[in-house]
Amino acid sequence: MMKKQKTITELSLAVVFPNPDQPRKHFDEAALQELAMSITDKGVQQPIKVTPRSGKFMIVMGERRYRASILAGKKTIPSIIEKLTDDEVDDLALIENIQREDLNIIEEGKAYQRRIEKGLTVEELAKKLGYKKTGPIYDRISLLNLKSEYQDFTISGELTPLQAYEISRLPKGKQDMVFQKVKKGELNTYNKLYAFVTGMINLENQSEIFALSPLTENERESISTFGSLVGSIERFISKLHQQDTLRHLEKAAFHSNVNAEKLDFIIHSLQKIRRTILTGEGVKKALKEAA
Repeated sequence: MMKKQKTITELSLAVVFPNPDQPRKHFDEAALQELAMSITDKGVQQPIKVTPRSGKFMIVMGERRYRASILAGKKTIPSIIEKLTDDEVDDLALIENIQREDLNIIEEGKAYQRRIEKGLTVEELAKKLGYKKTGPIYDRISLLNLKSEYQDFTISGELTPLQAYEISRLPKGKQDMVFQKVKKGELNTYNKLYAFVTGMINLENQSEIFALSPLTENERESISTFGSLVGSIERFISKLHQQDTLRHLEKAAFHSNVNAEKLDFIIHSLQKIRRTILTGEGVKKALKEAA
């Protein structure tokens, strides 16, 4: 059975208007100018889709062609008119933009969030978009937790998607510190960035937990002693570097009673302390004590 061909109507551009909830907000001006030149030469090759709204016609698909037609000085545009609900408009606009890869990841996140706020579950949205998993939707929505300037940096490419995802895991008040470290090249691999952000989150969680129950005098003394000891170790290591001692220690195996086994013990112990502080073991213990 042959599919019925939809009627194409030449609508005046004066009665056509963009969808205010169109997911795509950024249009490349150079690309629009190029399309406008093509429209001037050959006309609009594919009609836009519109739906009646308040005596005019709202664009469902084809806002780029609409904008380029205005730049080309056209008075009308070929259109397919279809009566659609607001939800149907949202679905079609989102699907078209994703299929054409017209949305940046921040625009995607905002579009997903809008559909969910209007009552669609993440699972239903994933099904509509043809996703087998909900992960991409959650990932994009998480980026909306970024401060507005970092959302802009993500769009411009100053932040990579992975960097943006990691920074978005933090409250807005903590994001500047991570961004500055990324910018300085101090977190130049994903593993370093992930570890640093996770450490900040765990420390924040610990602070909240310990704030619930005041520290005992013994606990305060232990923490103070530990802080002083770490400071002494840090100063000692800095001094070693400054005095070029590491080069002198090449002969340590023959002229020193500090052997590799002792160093291994120290390294192992420090790693254990680090895990206790950063990987949540301290949090679990505190929760158990508070229970």
